[in-house]
Amino acid sequence: MNFKYRARAVDGEMVEGYVDADDQKTALDTLRGRGMIVINLNAQGSTQTKTPASQKKSSSSSGGSSLKSLLNMDLGHIFSGGKVPLKTLMVFFRQLATMENAGLSLSTSIDVIAGGEKNASLRYALNNIKNRLDRGMPLSQAMSQEKAFNALLISLIEAGEEGGLLGQSLEQSAVLLEKQEQLRSKIKSAMFYPAFIMLFAVGILIFFFMFLVPKFEETFAALNIDLPQVTLIMFAVGNWFSKNWYIIAAIFAGIIFGLHFLSTNKHTKGFMDRVKLKIPVMKELIMKASMARSSRTLSALTAAGVPIVRGLEMAEGTAGNAAVEEGYSHLRQGVIRGISLGDSARQAGIFPVLVSQMMRIGEETGHLDSMLERVATWYDQELDEQVKATVSLLEPMLIVFVGGIIAIIATSIFAPVTSAIVQLS
Repeated sequence: MNFKYRARAVDGEMVEGYVDADDQKTALDTLRGRGMIVINLNAQGSTQTKTPASQKKSSSSSGGSSLKSLLNMDLGHIFSGGKVPLKTLMVFFRQLATMENAGLSLSTSIDVIAGGEKNASLRYALNNIKNRLDRGMPLSQAMSQEKAFNALLISLIEAGEEGGLLGQSLEQSAVLLEKQEQLRSKIKSAMFYPAFIMLFAVGILIFFFMFLVPKFEETFAALNIDLPQVTLIMFAVGNWFSKNWYIIAAIFAGIIFGLHFLSTNKHTKGFMDRVKLKIPVMKELIMKASMARSSRTLSALTAAGVPIVRGLEMAEGTAGNAAVEEGYSHLRQGVIRGISLGDSARQAGIFPVLVSQMMRIGEETGHLDSMLERVATWYDQELDEQVKATVSLLEPMLIVFVGGIIAIIATSIFAPVTSAIVQLS
């Protein structure tokens, strides 16, 4: 059987070719015997017209093994949809980096990690990866067949394999995932407080109009007193809400669904992303988060030795905003045409001046990865300050909003009560 290989030779050069062997493990041993570091090894077809009996048996055994694997498949993996949290992936890469630097084989390391992994999807993926490693497949290629690992992580691992710095690439992957999780937590924390206050206020209004307004209306009707206009309006709103609450629920659900659809649909996502960059407070959060995420991604890929065009493509995928993604696409096209990153970033029109300047300095000094990491760190700090400023700005506004609602409710209820007391006296 012929196997096509891609490997690093003894002199450090990348070479490609074919090797004839009975199976993948034999082909791998042959190449390693020549002093090569194998990057990719794929079967190209049989060298014989008839399949040997041993291969038929192997095929049958493989089929039975696949059936057994299917029957014993982890139900947790099926119900989880194959998704693995960033924090879980971060811990995995950190553990694997530690074991790799300690000298343990990849197969043994992954077997140990899989044995103690609680996430069903990752455990299922790791067991599959171990089986592929045992057959001689490189780690990056084994991971590329699992949905748990995206193209960015696989590119980092592949770069580490090619450069003989796999442990360093694994650690870089862990750091990158950790920073992404921290960034996501910052954005969530910025949105949690105002969302909680708004939901709390809406909940109070629903409870008041659904349950308390009818009781007050009955009580005031029994007292037979003249009601202020604000109270009459409140009773009218309460009665309408009680009878037509489903209309309001449908409107809110329609708005939420519509915004979600417009933000995710490929035909309208670009427009919505540009609209977001024009909203006063939101645009700062989105731009700083996007610059921090994409700059750190490009920095990690550059440091790992990934070609700059491929790195820009990966950074484009992590930008999180269509307008910024187009900016990275412009950068990529500029590099292909021979234009410097700094000039391309300035021409794109979406990147802040700091980013284009740091790219230019990084290219001129030969330290593009460290310059991009500084950009990411600076935007991380700026995002922290922006989150704090946003919360500080929203807090008094929300207090005034909730206080206004309570004031209207109190006026509507206590005004007729005071009037009734005056009339009785």
